[in-house]
Amino acid sequence: MFKDFSILIIGLSVLVFAADQFLNGAARLAERFKVPKALVGALLVGFGTSAPELAASLTAVFQQEVGGVELAVGNIVGSNVANLGLVLAIPVLIWGNVIPPHGTREQAGYSFIGSLFFAAVVYFNLNSALGGIGLFAIFLITNFLILRFFKKSGVFPQSPPRQHTWPLSRELIVMIIGLVLTVSSPRWIVSSAVSIGNEFGWEGGFIGFSLIAIGTSLPELVTSLVGARRGEWGLIIGNLFGSNLFNSLGVGSAIMLSHAGLDRPTEQPFMDGSVLVGMCFLCLFAYWMMRRPVAISKWNSLPLLSIYAILFLQMVRTLSG
Repeated sequence: MFKDFSILIIGLSVLVFAADQFLNGAARLAERFKVPKALVGALLVGFGTSAPELAASLTAVFQQEVGGVELAVGNIVGSNVANLGLVLAIPVLIWGNVIPPHGTREQAGYSFIGSLFFAAVVYFNLNSALGGIGLFAIFLITNFLILRFFKKSGVFPQSPPRQHTWPLSRELIVMIIGLVLTVSSPRWIVSSAVSIGNEFGWEGGFIGFSLIAIGTSLPELVTSLVGARRGEWGLIIGNLFGSNLFNSLGVGSAIMLSHAGLDRPTEQPFMDGSVLVGMCFLCLFAYWMMRRPVAISKWNSLPLLSIYAILFLQMVRTLSG
């Protein structure tokens, strides 16, 4: 017990340090190249912090038979819900009065669309290669539209760039090291989740939704808390919506294509339909929050936290039923 507790403390410490270095590097690169931080958060930070979901999901698919697909889908649904219901809600609850940066509404809208397509593929059991290809095609289209939006908007940081004492190569090396440590440090939590779940008799979907989703969402949570402390809300919000978009369409397509390639057909849905609807509703509420460039109060975090709690209880009810 003491050994496990010590590893947990060390892992969390490494995670905090790594997320801080990665976030600083991303912010400096955004300033150096005059790129909107919301775009950096959506395409760079968001994809980078979603790497644990990709690794955990594909590992589950290849090692856990059909139950592994349920675990992988539960991981994606749980991560999407945790990103908005916890990772976004907690910093807003602590700091409040957050003004969404330019482009947030579009990112939130595409994230909601991605969740709808992913939920449809999962609920209607479209676990064929065609379903995976469709999700990946939508993934490419949405990211192209995001890039085109920022290119046409011509939005660049208005404040003068800071003096950069580090050369570009050193900043890139530090940021990459930070990303690698941020992505790899939660693996101890993820690797122990299956054995813990088996001890309690939990199903793969619930293990993915709860233990693995929370474990793989730790990079987003720590990155958001560190960024909120520094006032980097563009990176935070772009990170979360970019991560959800990557989870639903990028990781979702990888799950379906891998499952189709292994030829393990099943007639049962991989996730309870009410939880999928709840995930889409949470994404829709987040879009409603970001639809106008006005300050988001602390009270907006309460519905996010409430929806997450309701979905978690629904997963528990499904498990016990």
